Amino acid sequence: MSKDFGDVLKEIRIDRGYSQKYVAEGIMGQSAYSKIERNEIEPTFRKWLAILEKLNISVEEFRYILNKESLTTKEKLINEFFSLKYNHHDDLQLLKDAIIAYLKEEEDYLLRNLYYACESLIILNTTQNVEEAQLLAKKIWERLENFDRWYLVDIRLINYILFIFPIDVAMNIGERAIQQLVPYHNLKEAEVLLINIDINLAVLLIADNKYPESLFYLEKVIPLCKKYQKYNQLAIAYSRKGIILQKTGKIDEGSEYIKKAYAILNAIEDTKLLSELEKELSYYLDMEDKGPLQLEISPQE
Repeated sequence: MSKDFGDVLKEIRIDRGYSQKYVAEGIMGQSAYSKIERNEIEPTFRKWLAILEKLNISVEEFRYILNKESLTTKEKLINEFFSLKYNHHDDLQLLKDAIIAYLKEEEDYLLRNLYYACESLIILNTTQNVEEAQLLAKKIWERLENFDRWYLVDIRLINYILFIFPIDVAMNIGERAIQQLVPYHNLKEAEVLLINIDINLAVLLIADNKYPESLFYLEKVIPLCKKYQKYNQLAIAYSRKGIILQKTGKIDEGSEYIKKAYAILNAIEDTKLLSELEKELSYYLDMEDKGPLQLEISPQE
């Protein structure tokens, strides 16, 4: 049986050993707070944040407790999309079909964009028709480019399909996404998203032989990877920095960064990412007579 808002507040408060009087003090009257726990009224957003601070629990954790047993169909589809690897064709097809079924019942702009994203990725997997995939990705961009402000879910989606666009378009979109993250400075979720965007822009620039520009993004991202202990991303950043250094004649220094990447992935026993990184190294350090590489490292790693 799913829990209501007030039920979760009450459960956390009791687990903490707090009284209603203690939680309500300085925020509202105890009687008003009691009504919240009985699901008779809902607090304003500011008061809700104040209550969570009093309970010493984050917004993210509260929402997880509240929704873990009662996610809506839309929330499940969104979560599933952002958990996907973009090169898993069968998973993409199943999710696309589920989104289509939802949209037949109720139109939703975010799920419509996720449909376009799934379809564009499926096309890349099956036909490698980049132009057709770009047309679908462009539908997402045409909607978002008209908004003055993007929210984190919009930026996550843009990051997921960034590599589909031509390099010049991708760089412009990526830079705008980075600017949209400025108001979220020091919010962990936003800075982790910034890590992903910078790493993805870096590899696009490597593919375009723009090594100094790529190094600029990697140098920005490496301290953030360390700050948030994002070791997978740190390994990718080190490896790509190693590629740049080797391509620009600094063979020994580049080798050291590549060794660091291997050491990190071996230490955390991420054999899947290690395998993908080896493919990337092989490709970019020996690019003669090769077509575009569709990396198997997920944009959300």
